[in-house]
Amino acid sequence: MYPFLYEAPGNLRIPTYGMLVLLAFVMAFLLVNLRARRIGISAERLIPVYLGAAVFGILGARILFSIAVEPAKTLANPLSVFACNSGGLAFYGGLLGGAAGVFTLAHFLKLPGWKLGDILAPALVLGLGIGRFGCFFAGCCHGAEAHLVGSLSPILPEGLLHGQLWWSSHFPFVAAEFDGGMGRLLHVPLYPTQLWSAFAGISISAVLSLLWERRKFDGQILGLMLIIEPIFRILIESYRADERGYVLSWALSSVPSWLPPGLSSAGEVLPDGTHAALIGITTSQFIGLGMVFVGIGILLARWKAGVAEEIPLEEEL
Repeated sequence: MYPFLYEAPGNLRIPTYGMLVLLAFVMAFLLVNLRARRIGISAERLIPVYLGAAVFGILGARILFSIAVEPAKTLANPLSVFACNSGGLAFYGGLLGGAAGVFTLAHFLKLPGWKLGDILAPALVLGLGIGRFGCFFAGCCHGAEAHLVGSLSPILPEGLLHGQLWWSSHFPFVAAEFDGGMGRLLHVPLYPTQLWSAFAGISISAVLSLLWERRKFDGQILGLMLIIEPIFRILIESYRADERGYVLSWALSSVPSWLPPGLSSAGEVLPDGTHAALIGITTSQFIGLGMVFVGIGILLARWKAGVAEEIPLEEEL
């Protein structure tokens, strides 16, 4: 849609995706910093946590993407995960990797883990929402073709972006068309899954932030995030059409017309460009289901824990 913010002679280019991912990290860190002061944690103590979240998050995102989308290449050359020109990040890989880094560092720095989880949860989904705008401009993580009924009306001025947003009176009401970028479906209206994910992430962050002010026990916000976000992800994933790979799949003689298109569009691509008649559960959906159970487990285990004492830094003597 708009893959580069700036292009200059000599192949000097600033990718829109990269800048929005950077903005996502910055906004997430700012939100954590503001909340941390209210529970008595200074910004200086969080610097190693930020670094750990960024390094292990990006590493985890690359590893999961490589395993899910390029398993043969990754097994043949594991170091290809670190190749700068290979691209591709998986949010859940970033979440798992970042969480491992954060909670390991929190243990060694003697930070309150559950409280830290509660202030990180809204920041994570806020970062996800902002980052998904990067996916939209890059053209990745796109939806399946939306076979809209009736006439389409353009939303964007002609030539503003390398593509178009279309308005229709039928679901999905807004469709995205890409004339270039990283996607493999061009010049056709698609389900705007990147925009759905962006608005879902930002909205979930807002709701969790409101609940954080009223939380009844430490770990509550983290547990709720692990339940709510994957539900939206699983639903949105059902309309995506980029190749994400299956954890479980089933071969069919034909794909039922009533099935959401994303459940069959992650399968093997045949030589003629069509998809094999496969349906299944994608990697992200499988991980999302696991996260829901973990979130439920946290809520049940922490239900009676209460909120430990918090002394805002402004009140310290």
